[in-house]
Amino acid sequence: MSNKKKQLLSIAGLLGIFGVLLALATVFDLQVSHILADGNLAADRYYSVSLLCNIVEIAGAWPVWTAAVFAASVMTVYFDVKKGAGRICEVIFFCLSVLAATLLLRDGLKYAFRIYGREDLLEGPGTWLVSLVFGLVAAVLVLKLAYRRIRQNLDSLAPFALAIICSCCCYFIIEIVKSPVGRMRFRGMHLLGDYSYFTPWYQVSAARELLADSGLVKDCFKSFPSGHTFSAGMSYILIMLPDVFPRFRTSRGKILSYVIPVCYTGFVGFFRIAAGAHFFSDVLVGGTLAYLAVQIFRYVFLCRNRQKSEQADRTAA
Repeated sequence: MSNKKKQLLSIAGLLGIFGVLLALATVFDLQVSHILADGNLAADRYYSVSLLCNIVEIAGAWPVWTAAVFAASVMTVYFDVKKGAGRICEVIFFCLSVLAATLLLRDGLKYAFRIYGREDLLEGPGTWLVSLVFGLVAAVLVLKLAYRRIRQNLDSLAPFALAIICSCCCYFIIEIVKSPVGRMRFRGMHLLGDYSYFTPWYQVSAARELLADSGLVKDCFKSFPSGHTFSAGMSYILIMLPDVFPRFRTSRGKILSYVIPVCYTGFVGFFRIAAGAHFFSDVLVGGTLAYLAVQIFRYVFLCRNRQKSEQADRTAA
């Protein structure tokens, strides 16, 4: 079977599985949340009382920031080697690396302070300053420790880094969709004791306007799709490893490159539902979007180039 046919069958299979799961989620979203969140939410508390749910909320989304730090560092080295006009791009990508590392810590602190009732610590520049110092130190350390190795493998790492950056940028799709859809989180309904505000994933919710004077936080109306699951889904960049490093092109390497991110993304998605933060359809769409983003940019930057290279080698032979 040709590679093209295999790709078409894979796409058809993915769409079929996604369609079935989305149909099930559409019908059973609320019931699944009732089952999985049972015992993890208190009557007078918005955030979960489960330690594991809270750990996932704080740290589960780190893959997107970690991947961005790595990719931006690679491109920093790339333009450092280029020199000349590339110096501007070098500075831009270094700043991007610092920003990603900063957001990694800031994101974690934000959820930790909110969960444990210390939102006052988010006020003022203090948290941002600590996060920025962390981001700067982390970005410099990555470059210092990995510069030589990156430079030695720059030809293969540069397209890999571009694929990662483009995949991570798809996170903005999540943020663009969340507010207009305005889907109310399960834990917000649980706090009110009223599940009549539930809406399916495809319907724009009016809950935010109806509950404008309820005192609920704005975060309560950002259920669909799941940003945490998309961010966790950036672990799918492991799928690209066999395209970049020959030692991962074994059957075991290829299997693990899929199994590890699928398990991690599923783990995060499960506990986002258990925390009452998202419905099944939210995490399904968030995780699937991450997978599609990685596969699309994997093809654009890695697979297509490798196919051209192999074709050129056959022609030369």
